[in-house]
Amino acid sequence: MKAVIVEASPKRDGNSVTLVNQLIHGLKTNEDAELTELYLEDLDIQFCRGCWSCLKLGEPGCVIEDDMTWIYPKLNEADVIVLATPIYWWHINAQMKKFIDRFEGLLDGNGPNNLCGRTLVVILTYVAEDPDGVYLAIQMFKSIAGWAGMDLKVLQYNSDKGHVNTAPEKLEEAYELGKILRDVERKELTVPCLVEGCKGMFSSREALARHLASGAGVSHREWRRINGFTDLGMRTDELWMGIAEKIKR
Repeated sequence: MKAVIVEASPKRDGNSVTLVNQLIHGLKTNEDAELTELYLEDLDIQFCRGCWSCLKLGEPGCVIEDDMTWIYPKLNEADVIVLATPIYWWHINAQMKKFIDRFEGLLDGNGPNNLCGRTLVVILTYVAEDPDGVYLAIQMFKSIAGWAGMDLKVLQYNSDKGHVNTAPEKLEEAYELGKILRDVERKELTVPCLVEGCKGMFSSREALARHLASGAGVSHREWRRINGFTDLGMRTDELWMGIAEKIKR
């Protein structure tokens, strides 16, 4: 099992990093696990320019010469990708958003295929009691994982009672999640997309249904219209489950 663990907090002892460390302890119960930790504060990662030159390269990569040059191969080999970020102003912090935007370099003209079949783990921490503070971030990751055919797991800590070290049950949850993931491997892609022109391949009909519900392009919206699914803007669980029921017939 290979995992890339991305930590966006500038605080090495912050809540999100603390939970990541517990997750890593769980992953390391597999002695053969290969883990790559990335602290975004230490890396030279520039903003995506939206030039789409990556789609012409024929392999994962980018024309921008920065640390993403050596990170892309690590991401492309990973069975599990872990993204850990604090929530600032109801969303992920700027460091993490910049990193996620550079996922464009993994597409290489074949849609989401370089992400499909992997497991995406998201760790979100928020210093407030209101659990809805992470709502927008979770919706974004549902859309990303849905479109990309990734299995999504979310670990959330929100509290105004202090550091996560005072919540042993949450630390244990992170550790146990690592143990669950320690032997995960990327799933085989055997199910093609039903949208004409889409090159996506998926690991299951459920993964395909999530993709069909999340796709924002004209062709995917048209597929939903033809098949009787109202485009709801923010993709809902009801939408993808309805699509899953239709395509399994």
